[in-house]
Amino acid sequence: MNGYGAQSSTSMGMYRQGDGMENETGMTTEIGSTVLTHPKTSEQLAERRVLFMGLPRSGKSSILSVVFENAHPYQIISILPTQERMVYHMVTGIEIYDFPGIDDYAETQFSNAVDPSVYSGDTTALVYVVDSQGDIQGSLATLFTVMRVAQAVNEQLPIHIFIHKVDGLSEELKQDIQQDIQQRVLKNMGYENLNSAFVYFHRTTIFDESVREALSRVVQRLVPRYQNLENLLNSFCTKSGLDKVFLFDVGTKIYLSMDSSPTEPQLYTFSCQTIDAMVDLTILCLSDIPNATDDEDMLMQRTLVGLDSNTTIFIYQINSYLALLCVGSAQLFRQMSLLEFNSTKIARAIRQMLPS
Repeated sequence: MNGYGAQSSTSMGMYRQGDGMENETGMTTEIGSTVLTHPKTSEQLAERRVLFMGLPRSGKSSILSVVFENAHPYQIISILPTQERMVYHMVTGIEIYDFPGIDDYAETQFSNAVDPSVYSGDTTALVYVVDSQGDIQGSLATLFTVMRVAQAVNEQLPIHIFIHKVDGLSEELKQDIQQDIQQRVLKNMGYENLNSAFVYFHRTTIFDESVREALSRVVQRLVPRYQNLENLLNSFCTKSGLDKVFLFDVGTKIYLSMDSSPTEPQLYTFSCQTIDAMVDLTILCLSDIPNATDDEDMLMQRTLVGLDSNTTIFIYQINSYLALLCVGSAQLFRQMSLLEFNSTKIARAIRQMLPS
């Protein structure tokens, strides 16, 4: 069963398919916990925003389709290139903008892609997608042009470079490609006297959870009061004796915050699978409730899953969009009363900090 998407969104208290409406800003379609719109190019961008850019067919639209529309990777292999700017609205007020592919940066007809004002603001981030199996040289040449324009407006703009489509490559080749791209980018930035302190590199593919993890790292610092959230989760983790705590957007499986302890990709992958299972269980439970509505009859799930003989995952749902995912020892979860008490306190604080 699909854990998320337009067909199952009603059972998770998310937007229903068909609730979208067309207004003066363009066409709107609501999908899950996000709203997909096709805005006019003259529309002002949101204060908290992520800008997705790259060459045509670099894979940026595929990434967003997988994360926000729950599209299956094999269904979007032949997706058509983006012809107009599209935007995905997250529940925390962050908006993700998918710009049309930039063939020739100087001659692009999409003026907002080159309008320097899009890069301004302390809550703006740029994601540039590089096809690791495509025209890397041409992609980086365009990236350098984007960087020059962006840093002239916002020198501290976070620039996240997604080294994409690494599926099918050996681990050694992945490392070689990433090292080559990093060296070329940083060398060019040094030559042009650009600020490289806010440049980050991520290896991604739509065939695993790497795109969600990379996007999580992008949006974390754009979440309102993100530092307070991290401090709150650090305190919760320490006082409850947990190993790791995430705050997840249930629909997209993007974590909006986590405690400051290190994490592992394998743990994140299993966490996403656990959330999918929780969503499916919620759908099954609500299907037995007559006249169940999105929010009024929402079941606040408490899910306990054993990762192995020593590690257990506990999910405490805050509301229909957000959930705490706690990781700790199996022995710790034998004292569930303390953990649930602390989770209730933390959930109340998060609802006040991130009103839906």
